[in-house]
Amino acid sequence: MRSTTRRAAGVATGLMILATAACSSETPEENTEQACAAAEQLGTALDDFATTATPDATVDEVMTARDEVRAAWQDLDDAADQVAQDRGQALDEAWDGMQQAVEDVDGDETLQDAAQSLKDEAENVQEAREAMVDELGC
Repeated sequence: MRSTTRRAAGVATGLMILATAACSSETPEENTEQACAAAEQLGTALDDFATTATPDATVDEVMTARDEVRAAWQDLDDAADQVAQDRGQALDEAWDGMQQAVEDVDGDETLQDAAQSLKDEAENVQEAREAMVDELGC
């Protein structure tokens, strides 16, 4: 009975993980939500593993629980990569905007004429950098 219950829980967890992985997110916010959901799944899988790994568990039960942790870890790893790519893309776009603003300054203009635009673009780069640092937990 215990083995059947464990397998059913494993199948349910696996389906939830697959459903999470199958969702194709398009926005950074959705990707962050997906990473948070994957982190939650990994926590659940780790709790299940700790509950399973008892002296009376079978090797098969422990291996099944380990496989659930592996799948949840992989989902979180993939989701975290996507979040990092989103932040990297935001930083790239902000940099491109700043670079273009500098190039758009006409050689006959004074810096006073272009200063606010340049400051705004530099602030966009700073905000993107801070978001990346926050996301990475630096």
